Amino acid sequence: MRRDFELRSKRTFLLLVLAGAVGVAGALGGTWLVADHPFSHHASWSVAAFSTLWAGLLVVSLALGLLRVRTQSFPLARAALLGLIGLGIAGAFGTACPDPHFLVWWTSTRFRDQLATTAGLHGSALCLGVVATFLFAAMAAVLASGTEGTTAFASILPAVMLLLLLSPAIALQSVGLPLRVGVFWLVGTAVGSLFGVTAGMHVRKAIHG
Repeated sequence: MRRDFELRSKRTFLLLVLAGAVGVAGALGGTWLVADHPFSHHASWSVAAFSTLWAGLLVVSLALGLLRVRTQSFPLARAALLGLIGLGIAGAFGTACPDPHFLVWWTSTRFRDQLATTAGLHGSALCLGVVATFLFAAMAAVLASGTEGTTAFASILPAVMLLLLLSPAIALQSVGLPLRVGVFWLVGTAVGSLFGVTAGMHVRKAIHG
């Protein structure tokens, strides 16, 4: 029994080290991806603050997923897995985006430019958050295992995890913009996360019966 306990402790320690290393590396990579600001140079404090926050969120999420942490009411590991997959999908789309500032790219297309003219930059940010995050969340929910539930409650925790993991990037890219633009972007991201996860869970349930 003691040997079994030591083996489990060693495995837990190694998984925590792995979560820490991958979390820090992921945060640095993500910060490098979104830190190129077209309006003005970021203050050093903002890059340091948001990359540190991102690293912490990634480490915690990876630890929850790798250690399969769960309670009877809250499947934390599944929610963390879905959030990490959604973040990875968002990162893949981000590297393919022709403009390092996603809101600038969003408002540069014809329809979105008209939207920005009509609803303002904050309205365009809200729309970007809803549309983009809905896509990321739906794809993640289809790919993530153990997300066959379709109730609104089953979608809330994974949606919150995805929102938390995306929020440092949104906050960093909102530096230098009016406060309400960042707030509307986050609100749109929250709405897109919830409805995207719910839609993806329905699709996954239909696929797997």
